[in-house]
Amino acid sequence: MIERDDGFLTVNDVARYFAPYADWGPLEQAICDRAVGRTLDVGCGPGRHAIRLREQGLDVVGIDSSPGAVLVARTRGIDAREVSIDTVGPSLGLFDTVLLGGQNIGLLASAEEAPAILSRLASVTRSGGRLLGVGVDPYSLRHPAHVTYREQNVSHGRLPGQQRFRIRDGITASPWLGFLFVSPKELEKIATGTSWQLRDVTVAGAQYLADFVRA
Repeated sequence: MIERDDGFLTVNDVARYFAPYADWGPLEQAICDRAVGRTLDVGCGPGRHAIRLREQGLDVVGIDSSPGAVLVARTRGIDAREVSIDTVGPSLGLFDTVLLGGQNIGLLASAEEAPAILSRLASVTRSGGRLLGVGVDPYSLRHPAHVTYREQNVSHGRLPGQQRFRIRDGITASPWLGFLFVSPKELEKIATGTSWQLRDVTVAGAQYLADFVRA
């Protein structure tokens, strides 16, 4: 369960994180299809994307802040490391592609934190490399609770799609996490002043695939 700080609950089947490539949506397939060279899978979880990338013949490193997720990914043969997105550094080496699959554009956390995170990712990406990320456009979420949440964010000077939630499984809960649902236009504005230039956006319903190039 994903528990937002206003009490809104979303229930997911963990099987989705182990689903084969053929069962993925078009954006999740495309994000792997577009990856080239040495690839950093950010927020790799149990290794769904990394396994596909490895099948494509790519050299993949997965990072995740969850020690449990890293352990599962390692048991599946992935070079997975316990590293959070805001501590990415040169010890990982250089990459041709940075992957933010599974809505992980949200890991940019907030308008204030995002530029520094994007700069960290750029620091481990070769010139001309790509950042491929799947995000959620918050304005496409019509449930009254989402509309109210967006309005409260705006009243507090935050981007409408900024969220704070934690993951629950029974009585076990993660720490509270910052997450950012952001429109493509807002994302492009956030990236202004970093080394990333938005090259292409592919939309599918409420989600989109953002394709950046490192200048």
